[in-house]
Amino acid sequence: MMNKCQRLQKLGQIQYFKQQKYKYQQENQNLGIKVIKEFESEINRVRLLRFWNNQNKTQIYFSDINDMIGQEHIQMQKFLKECDAIIITAGAGMGIDSGLPDYRGDQGFWKVYRPFQNKYGFQDCANPEFLKKNPHLFWGFYGHRLELYTNTIPHEGFQILKKWCEQKDYFIITSNVDGQFQKAGFNQTKVYEIHGSIHTFQCTQCSKLYLANKFPKLKIDLQRFEAEDPLPKCEFNHILRPNILMFSDWDWISTIYTKQCENLEEFIKKHKNNKICVIEIGAGTAIPSIRLKGERILSEIDKSILIRINPSENEPEESKKYYSLKKGGLEGIKSLNYL
Repeated sequence: MMNKCQRLQKLGQIQYFKQQKYKYQQENQNLGIKVIKEFESEINRVRLLRFWNNQNKTQIYFSDINDMIGQEHIQMQKFLKECDAIIITAGAGMGIDSGLPDYRGDQGFWKVYRPFQNKYGFQDCANPEFLKKNPHLFWGFYGHRLELYTNTIPHEGFQILKKWCEQKDYFIITSNVDGQFQKAGFNQTKVYEIHGSIHTFQCTQCSKLYLANKFPKLKIDLQRFEAEDPLPKCEFNHILRPNILMFSDWDWISTIYTKQCENLEEFIKKHKNNKICVIEIGAGTAIPSIRLKGERILSEIDKSILIRINPSENEPEESKKYYSLKKGGLEGIKSLNYL
């Protein structure tokens, strides 16, 4: 009586993988894909695992889970290289490798802002009402963030993405307010900051906007995270706030970002019938703005896929348009690099 491995060998599964190894080498020889070596080392194992292939709705066998991951990885790199345009959608996880906090839950928020522990959470501080009630604490919070984002150097992954984008058309959609994509050299007209930017201030009494770098650096007592006077004010002595969409915010001036959104719509219209690769980086489900943007693009552009780079919130999707890398932003970007 044949054991499982012998039965599979009779069905030609092992031979199939040996053939596939050389097929991938021939088709992707210019991609420099390191996973080919993994195929060579894993292919001769006798322990085979069964998986469901969403691409063609069949059961397939791999000598190890690395084989399955390796095959999908090659498909991702191939699509990325051959696509007509790239759309990068980025959440808070994109900045972690640059040393920026992602404020994941109150505990994550309090790790950075310890004086606020058990008093104020992120949603309390990121709220126009907090400015009215506690203007110095409000600007202690946002002043510290402004200084942090201004001094932070974008990590290596930004430059890898930029090299990909220099070879084809692209657009950036980000929920981050830190301006890191612009700082890394991406074209401002190809960036949509869906939650605004900390580098722009708005008046709380009128619709006037100001560049943050035109104001003196705030002095902040880091023991209490409280900003000292003078707080940012307009020429009419009205207090200013960051031009960011906050919680329970009915006064956000979205003029800049409405134009950015229009640029995105033109981009999508232009590439309606093209092959589009959406790369989602560090976007969670607590505030799913970025995920929803990606899903909308997939629904509107037939020849599109989405590669989700996320170390935790990254469960497999049923749609064959979704691929996933359970990695941090920088590690995931490096693993996809085909240049």
